[in-house]
Amino acid sequence: MELFWVILCCILSVVQASCTVDSKSEEKYKVLLDPLIGQTVTVKDQPKDWQYTIKFCEGVEGQKTQDVGVLQTSLNKSKSNETHVVGKISFVDIKKGNDWILLTYKNGDTYGGHCGGEARQAHIMLLCNTKTLVGNSAVIEENRDKQKDCSYIFEISTSAACTVSTVSPIEGLSVGSVLVIITLSVIVAYLLLGFLYQRFLIGAKGIEQFPNISFWRDFGNLVADGCNLVFRTSPPRESRSYKGLGDDQLGFDEDEERDDHMLPM
Repeated sequence: MELFWVILCCILSVVQASCTVDSKSEEKYKVLLDPLIGQTVTVKDQPKDWQYTIKFCEGVEGQKTQDVGVLQTSLNKSKSNETHVVGKISFVDIKKGNDWILLTYKNGDTYGGHCGGEARQAHIMLLCNTKTLVGNSAVIEENRDKQKDCSYIFEISTSAACTVSTVSPIEGLSVGSVLVIITLSVIVAYLLLGFLYQRFLIGAKGIEQFPNISFWRDFGNLVADGCNLVFRTSPPRESRSYKGLGDDQLGFDEDEERDDHMLPM
């Protein structure tokens, strides 16, 4: 009989540690919260003398019901026993993006004189932080100045929200280092395979074993010609003076014309 109760308690604990979502499409998102099961986040809102205890797909300990996801507790000594259930794990919405998860607990305790007496709900924005499972947490807003859809908004950084891998292809190396390694590997493979091809299949000897040797011999000249064409400007050519048809036969050439002004008058 005792064994039966132990097994029953284990089954109930497993059931309790599971969020109940409204739609089947969100069932696949619950697995994203598995790393956070067992974690407790405590957030204080000092200006308003409130403290919030947050659990992930399991109930806050010490409560009458086992489905309390977010519990609000007063920090005011005169109201030390005042608590409110902000949201339950039996009424959950889960939405996700590339680096965030929005976890919503609904059906908490009803408001007294606010928000039309509707049930409280908590929006927990989980933001990607690759360095820690549970990082910084804060109360962003307690929005209760509306007639409906009032909510408590929290922000928590966690690695569980990093649904897109941010790790480089080779851990510890930057993208630039990986590109350099790939480039050097391609060059070495080109030289080695080209040398083997030239030597054993073509039968080349000496420097002719270098792959594509004729191209590389002309490569420097081609680069120099390209640089000369793009970056260098030749001085403007002087206009040539008019010559008669028979001037070349009379011994007049361009060099002699340029020296005419040097002759004594």
